[in-house]
Amino acid sequence: MIHILFLILKIIGWILLFLLAILLLLILTILFYPVKYRFSAKGENTLDTLVADGKVSWLFHLISGSASYEHGELKWKLRLAWKKFDSSEEEQKETSEKPVVPEPLEKEPLEGKKTEVKNNPPEKDVKIEKASEKEPKIEKEPKIEKGSKIEKEPGIEKGSKIEKEPGIEKEPGTEKTKVREERRSESVQTESKLKKIKYTFQKLCGTIKKVGEKKEFLTAFLTYEKHQRAFEAVKKELCRLLHVLKPKKLQANVTFGFSDPSWTGYMLAFLGSIYGLIGEYVQIQPDFEERKLEGNASAEGKIRVIYFAVPAWKLFWNKDVKITYKHIRKYIK
Repeated sequence: MIHILFLILKIIGWILLFLLAILLLLILTILFYPVKYRFSAKGENTLDTLVADGKVSWLFHLISGSASYEHGELKWKLRLAWKKFDSSEEEQKETSEKPVVPEPLEKEPLEGKKTEVKNNPPEKDVKIEKASEKEPKIEKEPKIEKGSKIEKEPGIEKGSKIEKEPGIEKEPGTEKTKVREERRSESVQTESKLKKIKYTFQKLCGTIKKVGEKKEFLTAFLTYEKHQRAFEAVKKELCRLLHVLKPKKLQANVTFGFSDPSWTGYMLAFLGSIYGLIGEYVQIQPDFEERKLEGNASAEGKIRVIYFAVPAWKLFWNKDVKITYKHIRKYIK
């Protein structure tokens, strides 16, 4: 019995070891197998003249994709293992999903219906004539002849009540009340305006105080030693990452210019700040006289997941970065 148990445990151990080896192999392939990319573009001032294409592949082309832009049309292809997707398939689906427009009906039956409708009006004339013949029945009503009650009603003849009402005669009093009401409404409006001005002034003072407090907090936050060390660590890792991500093959010849020459200068200053990374491969010509963007560019290189995993691992275990992250979260809340 003991030998059988040891044999079962041995088999289970070998299975677990095999599964761990497969898992380790998958992790290593994900971390170290490169994602290859290639890109090229050229154009002159307008999108109609732009011609661009790019390709990406990973894991022996099991996962790959490509895209191209030419004559204002974008075409793309995608492969995920054995499944393939294409922009032409979507276009075919859109055309198939469009509803079929029914053919217009023949005009002959419609014309027949119209003639029937036009022939119907004489029947309406006959009905109107019949109704006009029946109208004399209204004259037979005898209730109109009994006008005794109407004559006896003294409501209109006796105008004593209307004469005694002094509402219309007392016009000066109503004018005084109207003036008082207008003055009251004006005073209420002025009071509300003053309250609004006071509220806005208080709000403005509060915002100024908050800005001052935030400024003090930001200065204290930035001058704190641990925060400064955290920022330096993040900056160091980002510089390393950019250096590693630099493409192996990079070539560009670009002429650019904005309608405002100052913006051309700003862009040139920004490109000068990253000249250490792209200066060997890129030729840039600014144009301060007119708006322009023309030239060609191509790039080719490899990206590995390990390039992102290593700096993320280092920053995750950095105490200064953790403290700074906690302080930022508290400040946002």
